[in-house]
Formats: sequence, structure tokens, C-alpha cells
Amino acid sequence: MKIKPFNVIDHNSLPEIIVAKLPVDGDPLEIDREMYFVCEANLKEIDEQKIGVIPLVVKDPARIKNIDSYIKCLRIAQRRIQFRKANNICDFNDCDEMVISL
Repeated sequence: MKIKPFNVIDHNSLPEIIVAKLPVDGDPLEIDREMYFVCEANLKEIDEQKIGVIPLVVKDPARIKNIDSYIKCLRIAQRRIQFRKANNICDFNDCDEMVISL
């Protein structure tokens, strides 16, 4: 299924991507080698799936009009983050990797 992501922060369209299933709020998406998280899934037009996403890294955070909304979306995504060491869950300070579960 094709989706048309857009950046919720600056309302810019991002390149279309193909996904196996429609992502939900908090799902990670890699677009042009940048990590985004689904924040707003909207059906705007009959033929296209528009998905609002937030970037993991925000340049110039002062331009975010509604920082509370951004943080809320980031918290939803954060629930999917696991810290691991040797394939076991561990504390943030003792881990080898951070994984975003699907």
C-alpha cells in the first residue's frame, strides 16, 4: 500500500513510501535515511493515504508551533523503544543497543 507522509512540524510533503500495512501512531518510518514516527493518520482524499509524521531529530525547535503536540507524539513512539544488551532487556546506562519495536 502506498502512503504519502507529511511532516507535521512544517507541513511539507515527504516522498511516497510503500508499506505492508497502514502504520499507526507511534510506528517508526524511515524516509530518505531519516527516522520519523507516525503521529497523525489522516485520510484526506479518496485515492491517497496521508500520514502525518514527526522527525526524530528537529532542527530549529523554536519553530515548532505546538511543542506539546510534538512531545505527545514522541511519547507515543517512546513506548515502543527497548534497550537491549545481548538480546536481553536492560537499563539505559548498561545497554549496547536501542531498538524501536514494530
